[in-house]
Amino acid sequence: MFRTRSQPYKLLLLTLAQFVILNFWVNPLMAQSQSQSPSWSITINKQVPCLNSDDECVQQLTEKAIANSFKLETLEQRITLIEQRLAVAEDRIEYTRKKRWTNYLSANPVDIIQNIFGGGSVQRDNIAIASLEIRTADLLAAKAELERQQEEEKVKIGDRVLRLLLDYEAAQRRHELLTSQLKTLEQQQRVARVSYRRGRGSTSQMLGMEDKRDRLNEQLTNVSINKDESVRKLLHLIRSKSEI
Repeated sequence: MFRTRSQPYKLLLLTLAQFVILNFWVNPLMAQSQSQSPSWSITINKQVPCLNSDDECVQQLTEKAIANSFKLETLEQRITLIEQRLAVAEDRIEYTRKKRWTNYLSANPVDIIQNIFGGGSVQRDNIAIASLEIRTADLLAAKAELERQQEEEKVKIGDRVLRLLLDYEAAQRRHELLTSQLKTLEQQQRVARVSYRRGRGSTSQMLGMEDKRDRLNEQLTNVSINKDESVRKLLHLIRSKSEI
C-alpha cells in the first residue's frame, strides 16, 4: 500500500528533474556558450601590425620594440655624452701638442735649455698629454662597454618578442582545439536532449555533459586571458610614448 502511494511522487520528481534539465541547463546551451566564448577581435590586436612567429614579423616587431626601449634610449644618451667628452679630450690633446713646440721660443735661455732636454714647460705638456690620453682610453673603454650592453639588450628584446609571439600562437592553437571540442559537445547535447525528451538517456548523462561543457568554457576563458596577455605585452614593447 505504501509503495503504491509513493509511486506518483517518484514520477513527479522524475518529471521535475527532466523539466529542470531541459529548460534551465540544456535550452540555454547555445546562448550561454556564445556569451562565454572569448572574442578574439579585440581592439588591441589591431594595434599590433602582425601576430605570427615568421622571421619578417619578428624582425618588424623587434625593430619597433628597440626603437621604443627606454633602456636603449638611456644607453644611447650615455654613449653620446662619452663621445662629446672624447671630442673635447682630443681637441685638448691636439692643442697641447701644438703648444708644446712654442715653448722653444721662450726668451729665457734657461727655459729653452730645459725644454730642449725635455724639462720645463715641455715636460709639463707631455705629462698633460699623457694624462689626456689615459682619460681618452678610459672613455673609449666605457663607450665599448655601453655598446656591448646595447647589443645585449637588443638581443634580449628580440628573444622576448619571439617568445611572446610563440605564446600567442600556442594559445591560438589551444583555443581552436577547445572551440572544436565545444562545438562537438554541443552537437552531442542537442541529440541527447531530443532522446531525453523521449524518455531515453539518463539524468546523470545529461549532467555529465553539462559539467564537461562548463569545464571547456572555463578552459577557453583561461586561454583567452593568456592570449590577450601576450598581445598586451607585445603592445607595451612596440608602442611609442606618443601612442600611450
